[in-house]
Amino acid sequence: MTTISLIPADFTHDGLYFVLRDAIIPRPIAWVSSIDTQGNTNLAPYSFFNVCSANPPILGIGCGPRNENRSTGNFELKDTLANIKATGEFVINIVPESMAEAMVRSSDPLPPGESEFAHAGLTPIASGIVKPPRVAGVPLAYECKLHSVTVFGMSSWVMGEVVAVHIDERVYVGEKRGFKHRVDVLKHEELRPYARLGGAYYARLRAIETLVRTDGGERGT
Repeated sequence: MTTISLIPADFTHDGLYFVLRDAIIPRPIAWVSSIDTQGNTNLAPYSFFNVCSANPPILGIGCGPRNENRSTGNFELKDTLANIKATGEFVINIVPESMAEAMVRSSDPLPPGESEFAHAGLTPIASGIVKPPRVAGVPLAYECKLHSVTVFGMSSWVMGEVVAVHIDERVYVGEKRGFKHRVDVLKHEELRPYARLGGAYYARLRAIETLVRTDGGERGT
């Protein structure tokens, strides 16, 4: 077996991005709803996304620039990041398979202030604590307050503390193994989370295996 070994300096900016994006898969998708200071809603998908901490409950998303000029280093903030910095609030919606096309449509480049909810034919639902609405029809939605923003060049890692959780009753399990309010997002295919691959490729959760520790525990990597 021959291995091609490289260092970051061997890549162009875009080239290294593609190697990261196309190989670190599958990735969950955060469908982030936010609102600007004038009350205009925004909705956009981000696949550089994961759980950062359970206690406190922190979710993180990676947000790149818009209209960057790599020769000068100048760039604009995407509406999502600009809104979060201005208001300190956002909602992370989990994308179900049944809403995959609407999710992709919400990534279309719209002018600032134009709502992706209307553009993608989606229904906003008022949140309980934060001002940005959540998306009707998703299996779970997490209302978040901004925790911190860490800047990496032209990109930012945004962390939000979960202040409320909304669960579709179809994926709600309730108490299991002594823990209340458990969920099972695999119960209904149309509500299973959609996964991001590279390029224009996505994945549906189908070939699912069960692996248990020797002590029967559920906690894994």
